[in-house]
Amino acid sequence: MSDIVVKNGLDIPIAGAASGDIQDLPLPETVAYSPTEIRGFTPRLVAREGDEVKVGSPILLHKPHPSVVLRSPVAGRVKEVRRGHRRVITDYVVERHGDAQEQLRAVALADIQGLARDEALELAASSGWWPTIRQRPLSVMADPTVAPQAIVIAASETGPLQPSGPQLIGDNDGDALQAAIDLLRAATGAEVHLTRLKAESIPAVESAERVTHHTFSGPHPAGDPSLQINLICPPKGSGVVWFLRAWDAVSLGHTILTGSFHATRVVAAVGAGLQTPRLVRTVVGAPLKHVAGQAKSEARWIRGSVLTGESVDADRWSGLYSRAVHVLPEEVKRDILGWALPQLGKWSFHKAFLRGFIGAGSPVDLRPGIYGGHRAIVPVGAYERVVATPDILPEFLFKSIVARDLEESIQLGLLDFTEEEAALCSFICPSKIDFDLLLREGLDLYVQEA
Repeated sequence: MSDIVVKNGLDIPIAGAASGDIQDLPLPETVAYSPTEIRGFTPRLVAREGDEVKVGSPILLHKPHPSVVLRSPVAGRVKEVRRGHRRVITDYVVERHGDAQEQLRAVALADIQGLARDEALELAASSGWWPTIRQRPLSVMADPTVAPQAIVIAASETGPLQPSGPQLIGDNDGDALQAAIDLLRAATGAEVHLTRLKAESIPAVESAERVTHHTFSGPHPAGDPSLQINLICPPKGSGVVWFLRAWDAVSLGHTILTGSFHATRVVAAVGAGLQTPRLVRTVVGAPLKHVAGQAKSEARWIRGSVLTGESVDADRWSGLYSRAVHVLPEEVKRDILGWALPQLGKWSFHKAFLRGFIGAGSPVDLRPGIYGGHRAIVPVGAYERVVATPDILPEFLFKSIVARDLEESIQLGLLDFTEEEAALCSFICPSKIDFDLLLREGLDLYVQEA
């Protein structure tokens, strides 16, 4: 076991954390997938509008590899297939009724290790959970035809107000996690790394076998699997490393062991815009309002964290990757001569307010205001304090991306830099630049020119 300490980064003291016991919610009236959030997934309809489906029925498949499918979380009828620009599917909506189940193949835990590689790969691809397996670099859905150099399963989360590993992984999930580990080992022959935060105790993770264990500590993004890959098993040459979250691996394992699609998941409803932040147990693709409950007033709805989540309309559905719904008040109050006041109730990374000199203290009601205008990139030495990947010079990297100098961008770490680090750079940026959008532009250029 290795113990890795991440020194650079930032824990944002934002108010609105979920607390208390997990509440079991009734099944929602509708559920939906948003294929656009799954980078690398090219959807083709299996069930069309008006078709009846069961729990676990295949509803979308991946055109290049039809064995990779998404399965329905509920029984009912395909209500709507929403499309956006160039007829891209943005939401695939299923209306619930009934409880019919699609019977899938079940494999005993003791038999998984003996599966042939092709058989194990087919079983994983058809489980409905393959899109949760992504690969670095690029953070796109894993290509089942390309064997990875290694696999990282992360049972850690340090993002702002995101639910923790112990909240998402129960003591009875040990067999399911082990089943996913053995299945991925059988399908690829690659070494599997299992990570968790040193300060957390997760019995199901600590008891896992046939994996290399790692613990992490430090500020965000210490819990981000993309950063963890950079620190323990970075891709070499043209190779790739697969990664997934441990709670998604648990869903994969339950599906394999039981032969039933395991759509149940724990989601955190967080943010200062909610009446009561809470943890709930529902199904994948549940409506945002179903998960979050009552909002206070006009708010911004975010699937995921405030750093790398997606801002969506309130009538949309929760995402496949995120385990949190963040509701952030839209109103940004302005104080007369605020720059000249001590502002003890506000927090600033750059210590622009007096509170910055006395520590973060209690959580703060942070709003989406940028508090300033856009400027040129100024190398003030701040970005390096939140970038944890070694040997990255953020200012020079992003200037090369703006200049569309792909060769220099790659040399400066384009393929190593993570979205969480780019988002932290955006959060502390005195020039108000969206570095995460710039990073995506650079990666899109790389894909276009590759």
